[in-house]
Amino acid sequence: MSLLSVIDIVNTACARIGEDPVESLTDDLGGGQSASLIYDETVDFNLGLQPSGFSFAREVRQLSKLTDAEPLTGYAHVYDIPGAYTGLPVFLSDDATDPDCRFTRYILTGGQVHSDADPLFAMVKFRPDPNRWTGTFKTATITALAGKLAYAIASNRGAYSDFMQEAYGTPSEGFRGGQMRVALSEDGFANPPRRVQVDRNPLTNAWRS
Repeated sequence: MSLLSVIDIVNTACARIGEDPVESLTDDLGGGQSASLIYDETVDFNLGLQPSGFSFAREVRQLSKLTDAEPLTGYAHVYDIPGAYTGLPVFLSDDATDPDCRFTRYILTGGQVHSDADPLFAMVKFRPDPNRWTGTFKTATITALAGKLAYAIASNRGAYSDFMQEAYGTPSEGFRGGQMRVALSEDGFANPPRRVQVDRNPLTNAWRS
């Protein structure tokens, strides 16, 4: 089975609105560059609808300590978040081997993390290749992309409204209805709730120390 690419997603959306496929996403003579920009905006927005990150679009990364940075916040270290990512970190941890560990002794400023901990890890959200998407997220994204392309190419406001409602539901649902509701529900089953951390509180920590 061949892997889906960005141009496959764009051309599926084009097929949904009866437009010819684009040959390249870097050449704007056939609308490819504009379609690429709309794709980026649509996918990043859809990924942001799951605050904790879709399970296929998040991963734990070790933060990169900047040895030449001088923190002005009172903390000892300054970290960068390595690699491409979207949005703020889901959580930080000073122990990547403990899935329940949530670290709070830090501040996020200027896109960097300041903390005394070393090393430090973060669960970050990123934009994965389409072949990693779930089927439900793929369908919702293609539908939304089709609506935006219908408006961008032909100024077809009626088609835009129909596709957007199919993808996201009614305006009162805050972009969490329609096909996207199914994608969010499916992802919810892949992200079970964490157990209550009854042993992580100031009194217990003081007693253990």
